[in-house]
Amino acid sequence: MKKRSLLFVPANSEKMVNKGLESNSDIVIFDLEDAVAYSEKENARKILFNSLSNINEKNKFFIRVNEPKSNLYKEDIKLLSELENVNFVIPKVESKDEVLKLEEILKRKKSDKKIIPIIETAKGLWNALEIATSSHLIETLAFGAEDFSLDIDAKVSEDGKELNHARSKLVIISRVAEIEAPIDTVYTNFKNPEGFRKEAEMVRALGFQGKLLIHPNQIDLANEKFTPTYEEIENAKKIIEAFKKAENEGLAAIEVDGKMVDYPIVNKAERILELSE
Repeated sequence: MKKRSLLFVPANSEKMVNKGLESNSDIVIFDLEDAVAYSEKENARKILFNSLSNINEKNKFFIRVNEPKSNLYKEDIKLLSELENVNFVIPKVESKDEVLKLEEILKRKKSDKKIIPIIETAKGLWNALEIATSSHLIETLAFGAEDFSLDIDAKVSEDGKELNHARSKLVIISRVAEIEAPIDTVYTNFKNPEGFRKEAEMVRALGFQGKLLIHPNQIDLANEKFTPTYEEIENAKKIIEAFKKAENEGLAAIEVDGKMVDYPIVNKAERILELSE
């Protein structure tokens, strides 16, 4: 399933939860953590349990529970692991043990729910490889820049260049772990579509497959920026067609439009066509 757009929806509003269920975002994340006041946590759990009890779509809906170190986390998992077709986002993951504890609970319930850990601290980034490889339930990691920059006391500029080391490390770790490319952090200024486009283009170039979103008006922008363009698709088709013809003639390196093409370039072209489907 594509993961270009992952929209956060506050879980303490039945109206917003219902809107989330109808969202055209690739994935919807009902949020019990940052978007919900402490006084509303229990109410939000009940709203989610009632609203999500009978959904049929297995891969689209996730719940961001409270961080593993909190007592709220235990209450979240106790109730919400009963939901059939709802998956989990775990914030501020710092070790594989935090994933394995949830995996063990799900095993006891004979559940194969997906888990997306969010890397939001220096310790989490340091341990990201062991986190990524800790469970078969993990398909991808996500990056949480707001808490990460707070944790390392970074002053992040408009272009976010101070975070590129962490971002690139997550891309590399995901590849080493043989999971999907990671999901980038939220772009908080939802009234600045041009800023969102620039950041999305930049992180896609780094190797990310999508972004976490805080507002519905970011969905179409994310889907656009993380989907190959018409020109990219046509160029990929041209490369694959030319290479297959050359390969049948015993060649493994050819020139297409003045550029050298060999197996890695062909593999990248094939990936572009997969993403365009």
